[in-house]
Amino acid sequence: MCALPPSASDAPRAEIVTASELVRHFGLWQERAARAPVYVMFRGRPRLVLTSIELMETLLAPHLPDRDVQGPDPAALLDLIRDMVVVADGDLRVVAASRTARAYFDASVAAGVPVETLVPLDARDILLKVLRHVVAAGVAQTIDLSSPRRTGGLLTLTIEPHRRGIALLVQDITAPNRPPNAAG
Repeated sequence: MCALPPSASDAPRAEIVTASELVRHFGLWQERAARAPVYVMFRGRPRLVLTSIELMETLLAPHLPDRDVQGPDPAALLDLIRDMVVVADGDLRVVAASRTARAYFDASVAAGVPVETLVPLDARDILLKVLRHVVAAGVAQTIDLSSPRRTGGLLTLTIEPHRRGIALLVQDITAPNRPPNAAG
């Protein structure tokens, strides 16, 4: 018997079977479940869904933290935005950076480089403390630290928890009429 899923009239067509019919003809329903979900009715109500492993893994993949979900390249996605964004793993090493961040920070945002290299030496301990807090607590933080490119310059770093690491949104808040430091 082919019918619409019990709760979604706009969903693709699926099979519906009673629990007793499923038991009597399991081979038949197993084959059908390989092609489309089979809703199993128990006492007139949908109770279970029989489906393929592939479909189940696809449905669960975004919700399983230990699974690598195949998706678009994070660096390619970051390049579509104009903001300076840096993504780091749980060890606080750069995983990806937007094109704007790569232009601003150069080698400091290469894959595998520790995130604290984004700021000058005198600000690294403060940045590390905040980064570790964001990873541990899972709560975003915003801080202002000195810029590695401009003497007296400031960066605003918004640090968000991201998967098991962090994502940084960086803004250079140095006055626009102040010229960059020629030395560095």
